Amino acid sequence: MKKAEYHVKGMHCIGCSMGISKLLKRQKGVDNVDMQLPQSSFTITYDDKQIDHQGIVATVAKLGYQAELRE
Repeated sequence: MKKAEYHVKGMHCIGCSMGISKLLKRQKGVDNVDMQLPQSSFTITYDDKQIDHQGIVATVAKLGYQAELRE
């Protein structure tokens, strides 16, 4: 399992964070998503054999947000 933190542009309310979390958790390989609304970010634990960085970014983009990996 890998763990990564992403910043999300445009996430400004609890509805935004809940929608992103719910959609990410439905993706194959995603183990856990921890949303941090005040920081407009989330930490995700995932199996990189089933989903990768591009898959995570694309999933968030489906809801109209832009996710950027924090390093």
